[in-house]
Amino acid sequence: MNRRPDRPGAAAGPAGGRRLGGAVLPPAIAFAVLIGVWELLVRALQVKPLVLPAPSAIAGAVNRDWGGWLAAAWVTGQEAFGGFLLALVVALLLAVAATAAPAVERAVLPVVTVVQLIPVVALAPALVIGLGFDLRPRILVAALITFAPLTVNTIAGLQSVEPEALEVMRSVNAGEWEILVKLRLPQALPYIAAATRVCVGLALIGAMVAEWQGSSEGLGYVFTRAQRSLATDRMWASVFMLALMGVVGLVAIGFLERRLLRWRPTRLRN
Repeated sequence: MNRRPDRPGAAAGPAGGRRLGGAVLPPAIAFAVLIGVWELLVRALQVKPLVLPAPSAIAGAVNRDWGGWLAAAWVTGQEAFGGFLLALVVALLLAVAATAAPAVERAVLPVVTVVQLIPVVALAPALVIGLGFDLRPRILVAALITFAPLTVNTIAGLQSVEPEALEVMRSVNAGEWEILVKLRLPQALPYIAAATRVCVGLALIGAMVAEWQGSSEGLGYVFTRAQRSLATDRMWASVFMLALMGVVGLVAIGFLERRLLRWRPTRLRN
């Protein structure tokens, strides 16, 4: 009896579903348990909403004005994404220059360290005063808070090329641009991806902090208004909306990383 050959996708589908379930299900269960314990403790201990609202109260605050929350999240998301994109472009340019010229690296790294040490909360008011109350200072704050990790990791990635691989490229008369595009950048992608996962949350935090200092929109503005009126449910709701945006950003980064790093062994991607 003839046997039909197995299709490549037949086994991959269930295996891929199991891997996805194994990655998503445990943290989902952990968060569900955490929220459930939080709800039970608040009710059992009769904690005042002003001190700590229950998750159900926070969800109710979001549900009463879902459109407003989406609009605020959209503004904060634009600021965070714009700041991250600006920091990524500058980091790539500086990293390429630092890799090509060691003197540039020695000049750039101290500046990166200083930028990382500056408290963003202290810098945000000055930027708002200097640049105005539009998106520009908020994007710049998000860029400053993500600039250092992106730059340091990108430089490390571009310089992580094996000397043997570099010699092979040069032995076939490959120019510096070709070496950069075909060897250094692919080698640096895992480093950039690792920094990007960290910077998703940092960019959102930077955008929200900048909104605290001078804004009439965004999740930071919602937070400050709720703080003035002691609406703790809306304060916590803004934090949870920011966290949800961070989760969405991490999922998107993970999706792009899997597509861009297919050439890497599976054990190195996980």
